[in-house]
Amino acid sequence: MSRMKTEDPAAVRASEVGNRFGHFSADGTEFCITDPATPRPWVNIISNPRIGLAVSQTGSGFTWIENSQLAVITRWQQDLRHDSSGKFLYVRDLDSDEVWSLSPAPTSCQFKNYTCRHGLGYTTFELEYAGIRSEWTLFCHTDLPAELWQVHITNLTDQPRRLELCSYLEWNCGITPSPRREFGKLFIETEFDGSRGAILARNHMWEVPSEQHGHWNTCFPFISAFAGTEPVLSAQGDNASFVGCYNDLKRPEALCQDVWKPQFGRHEDPIAAIRCTFPLRPLESREAGYVLAMEESSTAATDLLSNLCQQDVIGKSLEKVKASWHDRLAKSRIETPDASWNHLANDWLRYQAISSRIWGRCGYYQQSGAYGFRDQLQDSQIWLGIDPHKCKEQISLHAAHQFSDGSVYHWWHPLSEQGLTTKMTDDLLWLGFVTANYIKQTGDFEILQATAPFLDDQRPSSLRDHIDRAFGRVFDRTSPRGLPYIGAGDWNDGLSGVGLNEKGESIWLAQFLAGLLAEWSQIYRRTGDEHTALEFDDRRETLVSAINTHGWDGSWYSRATLDDGTILGSAQNRVGQIFLNAQTWAVLNDVAPPDRAALCMEAVREHLVSEAGALLLAPAFDTPVPEIGYITRYAPGLRENGGVYTHAATWAIAAACKVGDAQLVDRLLKAINPTNKNPDKYWAEPYVTPGNVDGPDSPHFGRGGWTWYTGSATWLHRVMTHWVLGVRPEWDGLRIAPCMPPSWDRASLTCSYRGHTYDVSIQQHKPRSDRGKVSVEVDGRQLPSNLIQPPSAADVKRHEVRVMLS
Repeated sequence: MSRMKTEDPAAVRASEVGNRFGHFSADGTEFCITDPATPRPWVNIISNPRIGLAVSQTGSGFTWIENSQLAVITRWQQDLRHDSSGKFLYVRDLDSDEVWSLSPAPTSCQFKNYTCRHGLGYTTFELEYAGIRSEWTLFCHTDLPAELWQVHITNLTDQPRRLELCSYLEWNCGITPSPRREFGKLFIETEFDGSRGAILARNHMWEVPSEQHGHWNTCFPFISAFAGTEPVLSAQGDNASFVGCYNDLKRPEALCQDVWKPQFGRHEDPIAAIRCTFPLRPLESREAGYVLAMEESSTAATDLLSNLCQQDVIGKSLEKVKASWHDRLAKSRIETPDASWNHLANDWLRYQAISSRIWGRCGYYQQSGAYGFRDQLQDSQIWLGIDPHKCKEQISLHAAHQFSDGSVYHWWHPLSEQGLTTKMTDDLLWLGFVTANYIKQTGDFEILQATAPFLDDQRPSSLRDHIDRAFGRVFDRTSPRGLPYIGAGDWNDGLSGVGLNEKGESIWLAQFLAGLLAEWSQIYRRTGDEHTALEFDDRRETLVSAINTHGWDGSWYSRATLDDGTILGSAQNRVGQIFLNAQTWAVLNDVAPPDRAALCMEAVREHLVSEAGALLLAPAFDTPVPEIGYITRYAPGLRENGGVYTHAATWAIAAACKVGDAQLVDRLLKAINPTNKNPDKYWAEPYVTPGNVDGPDSPHFGRGGWTWYTGSATWLHRVMTHWVLGVRPEWDGLRIAPCMPPSWDRASLTCSYRGHTYDVSIQQHKPRSDRGKVSVEVDGRQLPSNLIQPPSAADVKRHEVRVMLS
């Protein structure tokens, strides 16, 4: 894309955090891109609980409802090099015959000024071209299934301007666009409702199989309607008629024509293009708006369109979106000496987790649409500090996608409810993991009595029963050496061939299970089931012994054994010698004795810590090994194969905090921080986390990718608040154990715990390499330890906590 004039460089210099392509706003709630030629698309994923849209700094992107893979409303082609397909707004000057767009794509004009402001719940393009200044804001309604556009256009000249506005989008109305475009368009029907100035679209064939009617024999369940606030001059429903044969979207033929010949129905190449006149007096500003509504009937869609497609309604809806995100994230805030971490932790990590991972289940690299059993359960922990009931709802949803034998879907699709059953061995245990964290945060043990059906037995059963069955299934899948089988993979899906014959063992899964046994022993004991609590205590002791007997490789823990008994993650291996998770979770779950914990972390420092973060494994696999799995089929240094897999890299920070290594914490925080990267090397967005960063075995070491759709957002926020700032719920109270970078002399955190608010201020007097001694004062009273007792009903609802690290 051509370079364009950016905003005043002084404004960029005044910003605290940024790079040559853009910067955060002063309050951190926007990232302002001032050069559209970013190394790769820098996007925003904007969602409400039902619908969403993806939009990049070029204006490219797409819209979906309920499921970003099965129910995509507008067509988009994933081409990150070109990034020029999506929904667009054109301007035509009738006097000069110039045509430009209100975003860089698709016209690629040389704008005098350009800024793309990605905000929490909206994106705004601010452009200046040919004496016209424009602002185009795209967002989702807070609650309703509608995408709204707000447009401000100003004539900066002293001459009247005769302009036309023209909107354009291509209908998809079905599953994620595939190369079979010519086949898909055979089933889409469009119509123009002249009385409402609206274009409607429906699809008579949905490629989701039906048990009742078979394959390719059901209708897409939503009707879409698109309209603008201005009177319609012309409308078009056929792509060829609008663009022209062998032409492109840079200058569609229809924009050079005064008269259009509308083509709607079932025999066209379906689009929605609406043209209106938009004259401007000298120095005049005017507004316009557009709405894309999606409902289950044409009447409901057009009614929703009519209710929303008014300029004042669109404006108020935008303010409501901004207010909703402000209010949603206000309950928990941090303040550190590093402005970049304030921006990330206060707004962008939680926005990423909620909008992209939980609501949208979508990113520019992956249109998933599905719920991953382990994935969205972990993501839902982002609600614990701001709206715990939503975490509880997520727990209930996942419990209902478990089978009566304790197994679960690896993932399932809303709308179709089709899921994948696998031999993955960790998925089912995350239900107990997140439930335990929910109870520690809220004190709500009553959740254990909440009921949900099984997939194969619709009779309601308690959450405790669901979790008990998950434990029982794992206990039954244990090797003669006392270690859990790995099956088709544990947390690392790429270890897909290690245990297909139910002989391979997982050391990491054993460590994970050991932590859960300790947590659930506490839960059983506190709910009066001492018998099961003691059983879990015994199981943990036996399991920890087995891990340390069979999993210790001399200087670190191995990762797994293959079906034939070969050790994976051993110093004896040529590649894949050491795996990160087997070291960090040995520390986090108190599996490693102190001397081995020290050796584990030393091995992590020596073999896995890099300038890009903690590598998932090293050295990378360089040849496919079917007996290990598809992880070996990635190029060396990519994703799980020797790259920084950001999700796991956050756990390395937590482990460093647990052992009190403040210097390692500082090093890992700097390495994982996306805001401080060289964009020409890193490529990815600096305001959200990537799924992975290329490792040293890649020629592009340090290149980020798979942004937005990654579980690292929730975990990085959780690690920052619970481990670096060190304010974390435990069974007996709120533990205060910060392990901050040595250069930080202070920090503060406002958080909620069991219905109370805690304003925590932390002072660190001298730079030091370890955690130091912690002194805690609550509401003016010095505590004998660093554990704040759970609040009582008689306590005041807000508490002041002062922490001294000496």
